Formats: sequence, structure tokens, C-alpha cells
Amino acid sequence: MAKPPRKHTTHHPPPPSLSSLPEEISSLYVCLRNHYNDTSFHWFTLCPTEETATTTTEYRLVPNPTPFPHPKHGSLTVVAGSKIFFIGGGSSEPSSDLWILDTRSGNMTKGPSMSVPREKGEAAVGVIDGKIYVIGGGGGLQEERFNEEIQVEVFDLKSETWELAGMENVRKTSRCSASVEGKVYMVEYGEINVYNPRECERERMVRMVSQRLERGRKDMLNDSAFIVCVVEDVLYAFFYQSGVMWFNTKLNVWRRLLDRDGKELPFIFHVDAMAEYDDGKLVILYMLSEKEVYHTVTKSIRCMLVSLHRSGDMICGTVDWSGSMGTVPDSVDFLHCLAVSD
Repeated sequence: MAKPPRKHTTHHPPPPSLSSLPEEISSLYVCLRNHYNDTSFHWFTLCPTEETATTTTEYRLVPNPTPFPHPKHGSLTVVAGSKIFFIGGGSSEPSSDLWILDTRSGNMTKGPSMSVPREKGEAAVGVIDGKIYVIGGGGGLQEERFNEEIQVEVFDLKSETWELAGMENVRKTSRCSASVEGKVYMVEYGEINVYNPRECERERMVRMVSQRLERGRKDMLNDSAFIVCVVEDVLYAFFYQSGVMWFNTKLNVWRRLLDRDGKELPFIFHVDAMAEYDDGKLVILYMLSEKEVYHTVTKSIRCMLVSLHRSGDMICGTVDWSGSMGTVPDSVDFLHCLAVSD
């Protein structure tokens, strides 16, 4: 494999235990970081192995031939085309910064700053009609309050300028977010907030109690979503107790992702990343600790690739492949998992 260009000299080589395969075009970028070293980031792409007459297709994480730079740990991320946008700062360090990574060239540029410093975890972000919407996440300015009145900011991808889109009152809480059907969905504990930029100011935010539909019955969903993603304009989330679910926007209910026989998919205790892959499939990534006596030494990176099938108002899944993609030191975690147009 070719050596990376010298211009990114601050980057250490990727963990040697991960597979190194021939370079292939992939639309899924994965960033791993060492939590003992905030400057150590490793970028990979998810690629299939070559299928032969005696073997089936498997998947591996392939180190990026040109290591990407990284602005700082903890930024919000969102994708538009082949570019990755890093917005704001981490949970302990709100920031108004915007950094733009062009995955085709590997170049990172600093964009114009927002008017309000934001922090990851409490801020929501989504891409709608060529614009990036950033909602909430004002950080520690009003820490004694449960809500904050804060400007929604919009980044126009063509003009590369920020605009103000009016004030919104949002809860100061952890949330996951994604854009679906021209709206920004913010998933919180027991609640969903939906921001529709096409509505009039002060009428753009709709709050709903989270409900799930099982066996024809609606129940409250008092659960926290760890991560969300969108596949073919459908919102998927991994909940701590309920597992992988999808959101029915017609009924405004969560439904468990089952197989075609109505059975649950293989149980996963914890999901680290989810994204769309290979034109409409759901990829689920997670790590399993591998212990030596009483101490965790390495972690296995696991992948589950799920084909999704629609039938009327129902969606079910089929596991196409599930397996290990290599091991990493115990100090390595997932940081980003992003579906990018090549």
C-alpha cells in the first residue's frame, strides 16, 4: 500500500492489526481515535473483499491512502456530497468554528464562523435543500436552566455563508439528529422534536412524545437513543434498551426492525456507529472487548450489514453479512461513521 503524503506529518500510522487491502472506492468513512491522545485519528473506508467460487463476500476496514487531517475532537459532523463538515466543539468546549474536509482531495479548509458557539451532544444538525441547519447546543452559558432560547443558524452550501433563521426554545439535553423528508429530527429521551424550515418562524418546531408500536398497540418509549442515521429517507436509531428501531413518519411511532418472519435481528448489546451503505443497506458497527484474565487488552471491530425491505408501511431487515473486521487496542474508539458520495 502506498505511503501517505508527507504533508500530514502529525498523523500516526493506523493500528497495524486492522486489515490492509487494495484501494477501493467506498462511500463509508470511519474515523477511529485513541482516547488517551486527542491528536491521534485514523480514517478508514469500509470495503468488500473479493468473492471467489469458494468464498463469500466479507468486509474490512481499509486505511485511507491519504490520512485526513482533523480539526478537533468532539465536533458535530454532517455530510453534503463528497464533503464532511465539522461544526462547533466538544461537550466541554463550545466553539463557533466550521471546518470543511473535501474527501476527494483530502484538503481541510476553515469556513466562516457561526455567531453562537455550539457544543456536540446538545446541538442538532441536518442538511435540507442545499443548506445546513444547526439548532441548539449553546453550551454552558445558561447551565442552570433546562431550556435555552437560541438562534438557529443556516449555512448555505453554494454561497458558503451563515444566515440566522430565528430563535427557538430547545431543551438543554443530549440528543441525536438527522434530516428526513425535508425536516430535522431531534431524538431525545422520551421525546422527538421536529424542525421544519418551511414553516413560519415560531411555528417550525413541533414536539412529540416518543411512542412505539408493537402488536398493534402504542406505548410510551422511555428510552435513550445512542445513535441515529438515515437510509433512503427513513430514520433509524439504536436505543439502549429497545435496540434498532425505525421511525414511521405517517403514524409518528417507532417500530422495531424485525426480519421477514417477524423475528428480532441478532441481539447487539451496544452499537457504536450506524450509516447507509451500498445503496440502501444499513451497516451497524460495534466493538467487543477481548479480555486476558481480568484485563481488556484489545477490542474486536464487528460489522453487521442489513438489507432493508419495504412492504406497504412496514420495513424489515435481512442480515447479509456479520463478522469481525479486525482488532484494535483497548484505547481506540469510534469517533465518526459517515456515508459520503464519491
